[in-house]
Amino acid sequence: MSRLDARDGERIDRNSPISFTFHGKDMQGFAGDTIGSALYASGQRVFSRSFKYHRPRGLVCCSGHCANCQMTVDGIPSVRVCTTPLREGTAVKGQNYIGSLQHDLMQVTDKFAGPFTPPGFYYKTFIRPRKLWPLYEKFLRGAAGLGPLDPNGSRQERVDVENRHTDVAVIGGGQAGLEAAIAAAQAGNSVVVIDEGYDVGGALLADRDGIGTAAELRRAAVEAGVEILAPAIAIGLFEQGMVPVAYGNLLIKFRAHRVIVASGIVEQPLVFPGNDLIGVMLPDAVRRLVNGFSIKPAERAVVLTVDDRGLQAAADLEAAGVEIAKIVDFRDESPSIEAQGKGGKVAQVAIGGIHVRADLLVMSGSPQPNYKLLAQAGARVAYDESRGVFVPTDLPANVEAVGAVTGDVGEPAVPSPILDHRGDKCFVCFCEDQTTKDLKYAIAEGFDSIELSKRYTTVTMGPCQGRLCHTNSIRVYAKTTGLDENTIGTTTSRPPYTPISMGLLAGPPQEPKKRTSLHHRHKDMGGTMMWTGAWRRPHSYGPDAGAEAQHVHMALGLIDVSTLGKILVTGPDAGAFLDRVYPNRFSDLKVGRTRYGVLTGDAGRIMDDGVVARVDENTFYVSATSTGADGVYQWFTWWNAVWFMDVKFANMTGALAAVNVAGPNAREAMQRVSDDDFSSEGFGYLDAKHVTVAGVPTLALRIGFVGELGYELHFPGSLAEHVWDAIFEKAADLDPKPFGLEPQRILRLEKGHVIVSQDTDSESNLHEAAMPWLVKNDKEFEWVGKWATQQVADRGLKWMLVGFESPTGAIPVEGGQVVIDGVSSGRVTSVRRSAELGKVIGLAIVPNELAVDGGRFDVQVNGKPTPMTVHLGAFYDPAGEKVKS
Repeated sequence: MSRLDARDGERIDRNSPISFTFHGKDMQGFAGDTIGSALYASGQRVFSRSFKYHRPRGLVCCSGHCANCQMTVDGIPSVRVCTTPLREGTAVKGQNYIGSLQHDLMQVTDKFAGPFTPPGFYYKTFIRPRKLWPLYEKFLRGAAGLGPLDPNGSRQERVDVENRHTDVAVIGGGQAGLEAAIAAAQAGNSVVVIDEGYDVGGALLADRDGIGTAAELRRAAVEAGVEILAPAIAIGLFEQGMVPVAYGNLLIKFRAHRVIVASGIVEQPLVFPGNDLIGVMLPDAVRRLVNGFSIKPAERAVVLTVDDRGLQAAADLEAAGVEIAKIVDFRDESPSIEAQGKGGKVAQVAIGGIHVRADLLVMSGSPQPNYKLLAQAGARVAYDESRGVFVPTDLPANVEAVGAVTGDVGEPAVPSPILDHRGDKCFVCFCEDQTTKDLKYAIAEGFDSIELSKRYTTVTMGPCQGRLCHTNSIRVYAKTTGLDENTIGTTTSRPPYTPISMGLLAGPPQEPKKRTSLHHRHKDMGGTMMWTGAWRRPHSYGPDAGAEAQHVHMALGLIDVSTLGKILVTGPDAGAFLDRVYPNRFSDLKVGRTRYGVLTGDAGRIMDDGVVARVDENTFYVSATSTGADGVYQWFTWWNAVWFMDVKFANMTGALAAVNVAGPNAREAMQRVSDDDFSSEGFGYLDAKHVTVAGVPTLALRIGFVGELGYELHFPGSLAEHVWDAIFEKAADLDPKPFGLEPQRILRLEKGHVIVSQDTDSESNLHEAAMPWLVKNDKEFEWVGKWATQQVADRGLKWMLVGFESPTGAIPVEGGQVVIDGVSSGRVTSVRRSAELGKVIGLAIVPNELAVDGGRFDVQVNGKPTPMTVHLGAFYDPAGEKVKS
């Protein structure tokens, strides 16, 4: 343990121990600890492995600005443990290693692969031989990335979104931000403070006296009515005061009249050989460990500084009992620097060639104003040569900046961007393992723009998003090219500046789920529910869907088809309108009759299908597919906005339920629940009638999608359970059973009926879908898709949708390739085994010349060509005697 004795102002509560595990080992910290401080106090020094070379990395900033402390916490990868509060039972482990965090086998890349892995090496090394690319790709994908995701994982927590307004949004809860918030609140404004730290205070929390000041400012802010969100991330700063904020599992979209940015500074590392060794830290990091968490970070330290920040760190270290071996103040001298290590940890520092033993090296470069949000809002950024930092200027309207972000960072020295003594492992970007050598290599390759270099070398593209490497990379570029930093420029600031979870951006897990009025009846009767578009429908009611289908042939089956689209088309021009949107004619349809129709788009491609019933002279009842209802309604309204016909549309899909009663016993069942005439003479095939079923007004259509005598009943959805129950009760001795979507698909396939979007695709047309009989070109006006449909006929048919049988009984997969002479020549669209027919049947798209009874083609089944035989027409009851009985 490296805990100091209890100290005034420490943030930990020694009376509240907290237990957690690290790689399964029991560990202990205190309330107020972060995971990082608790691990450090327990003696852990290796916190991560670097992305490219797998070099051991330790704590550097202790403020969440870098990626060195990223670990997997409770299964969540890449958590910055230096700012994550410690909680009871937390399970922590390292990531990005093979073997162990302490002894990573992938570190061999650091020892031997350096000369072979310059920027862009994967573009050059792995392009030949081309046939080995799949092997290279598998290896590279396995080696890339940091923390692993659980491939079987699912969202564990609820995510919500709020839209809120505030007079003033203050981004940054340091001293300047809190003082600005208090002043705005006292002036009568609603104010919210957004800070990334787990408590407000900013740089004050690194100072022993500042910890108390931060607490006083927080108390004053709350008393003034300021709302404080911490830890919270301001994702970006957009026009009209839009500030999206990640606050735990809540995404808050603030609209603020004024935005005050008080984001402070980001401490910058110095660039020298060995600057990434464990034990090389920024000044506020050691001060937070000492003053906030009462940890003695080392025994002997060297301090390199360009300003007073390093001197303050040295004073705090000395007060904690750390021996200060050497202080190098670059305002007075500028020697070469090299940190040398043992086992990845700093052991000594070469200063101007003189070696000084140390196990801690504090480096303080010019503190960079954290201007990224201001740049996102449109502020201009200029380089201050005298201080070696970029400063925001020309702020947009209603955006203010206060505190150190304005450039109020004192007068630091500006040493050379590279303090090298010898060697080339001077890291500019810790996240992506990019060194000064890599940047010079990119320049030599022609990538002399910092924007191009960013993409070629990946410098600034890691998890820190350039916080610790952006300024240094630009200064290295300037020195190497001989250009000044303002000419080099900066990279574009893009949100989010601080990484956030994709789940938060995705919002609540809202997956639209539609249920029919009979949903709970299906559940009660043992239905296995499945997704069909946005609907939940029963797949089947037992383990044998084939037997379920056979029962419809033998007795009586009921299926809920409430998901079908139901659109009322009314008005004097209703028939003429349908004639224009459908290829066949509906204006001549007699009242009380139905007709099948297929919609085509402008390009003649099949969009949707359904049955159209003429209810009266000016009213048509149009059905559409379950997934196409909304699209058909929009299609109708869009075209009428063009034609201005006297017709109106009402989408009744959600208001009406529909049940198909089918099977040899269907007529008898209907006679028991209705006083209307359901005889063959009184209610003929393809008729549509208003009837009363179980006392409920119903539109009944006599159609036969499943190949048996059937009645499709449409009635108010609120009475669906009553009608369903009544049929089952009154027809109990007729052996009624529900059947699901899978049995229905078997039954319709036996009749060779098409399912749009399964047996058709985005290129399917009426001629090649074996439905030329629908095309009525004798209409006196153009219908939608006419020209394109005629073009298909004129050029000659290339493909045809046909039925097929499998002589061997082999069942191909849907989507399986049709193979002719070894060449892919079509696909299987539907296939099932029919228990009624005792054979495997299906539909397939094949070359038109094969569309003859008895035609032969092969389909790939288990990787082998398997013969199939073309069958034109219905497989079951080809004459239609059953449905017309």
